[in-house]
Amino acid sequence: MKQEDVLHSDVINYFSAEFAALEERLHSGRLEDYRERVLVSRKISEAVHLLAPYVRSDPRARHLVKNAEALRKELLSVRSIIAKQLLQKDKQTLLQAILTRKKGRRPDEIAG
Repeated sequence: MKQEDVLHSDVINYFSAEFAALEERLHSGRLEDYRERVLVSRKISEAVHLLAPYVRSDPRARHLVKNAEALRKELLSVRSIIAKQLLQKDKQTLLQAILTRKKGRRPDEIAG
């Protein structure tokens, strides 16, 4: 195997691992700040630019770039951020309703 092929494979493997780690962080909720998401999406764009020479000759690189673009779009989507904020508001409203309900009851109603 030529040195160039080894380097090519190492580059593809490196970016595959990085994109997988970013996707895992996104889906686990560790990329909550939109500013951080924008910065990460810029880094993905830079990586896609670096992968551009490999896209024409390597199907793995094409697939990797396609997945990176999808990840970048998902990072920049505000849908998940808005949904999470709405869910937190709903939880707070529900908690307040439960607490108000408990305060309104007499001790004998709570026990039985």
